Amino acid sequence: MDTVVCDVGGVIIRFGTDVARQIEARHGLARGSLLTAALKSSAGRRAMAGEITYADWKRSVAGLVGEAAVEDWLSYHGELEAEVVALLKKSRGSGARVVLLSNATARLFDDLAFHGVAELADRVLCSARMGLVKPDPRCFREAARVAEFALERALYVDDTASWVAAGVHLGMTGHVFSTAKDLRDLLESTGLVS
Repeated sequence: MDTVVCDVGGVIIRFGTDVARQIEARHGLARGSLLTAALKSSAGRRAMAGEITYADWKRSVAGLVGEAAVEDWLSYHGELEAEVVALLKKSRGSGARVVLLSNATARLFDDLAFHGVAELADRVLCSARMGLVKPDPRCFREAARVAEFALERALYVDDTASWVAAGVHLGMTGHVFSTAKDLRDLLESTGLVS
């Protein structure tokens, strides 16, 4: 293997559900409504697929939960998983290619910049810009084409098991992320970290 393909949300940056609950409480929203509106609504799905603009997504979500709640949520950039970042840097320093592949709106780039990791990977691929979302096989194939890596020589790391299974089906080696230690052990055993 010579490439690490890594998800962002839930692996490199974790978004605490407790923060969403605090925002909901501040704005008098029902529990669970914020993330549902932002990510699981029609607008959320369409924005991640690049079918509507970030501005249109923001307006649509504001229509569901209010503009103040949306602004409150967007001011939160999650918590950086420093150990994972260090492992990816070490892997890249050992000669492996590192590619970030995320189902996300264009906000992904703001989150990476906020945490100072915009240059962490050789390529950052966002579903909103690709017009393809995981686990669609075309998303993985397009990532391989654009970032110039072979699927069968790539380790795919994601916290969503069904998406890992989709990558494995295409020939990638898969790893369902749970802890940085498990990831480190795998990277060392596969020679992606020396």
